Amino acid sequence: MASRKESASDITVSVGPESEVVVERLTLDKSVDASAIRGSGKTVPDSYSIDAIDYQGTMELQGNALELEEILFDQNGVPKEATITVTHMDGTTTAFYEVITTSAGYEMSAGETTTTQFEFMAFGRSRDGQVDSNE
Repeated sequence: MASRKESASDITVSVGPESEVVVERLTLDKSVDASAIRGSGKTVPDSYSIDAIDYQGTMELQGNALELEEILFDQNGVPKEATITVTHMDGTTTAFYEVITTSAGYEMSAGETTTTQFEFMAFGRSRDGQVDSNE
């Protein structure tokens, strides 16, 4: 599909080696599930444990809903695994992998430009070779 140079970063979503789509807007929420570890009878925790880190949000893609849903979902409506790659101005990258689209598209049109918004979940993140995973 189309490509574009952003002032702050370039963001794309890739599904397999043949499909890459420009992300117009990306919102990302990172939630950390932490638990306090308390010693015997203590009210103040001794430490903490990180139980889970979740990445989720919305992505607004260039294109109409029908074309994009063919890329992001299989013929039965099951999400295909994707990767969201953010290339920052300084050349570094952040990738969110094992991304699944969790909603059908909501299409918006402004003049000749059509964008479609999808919700997603990501199960891992990497930053220039450093991998954060939930393994």
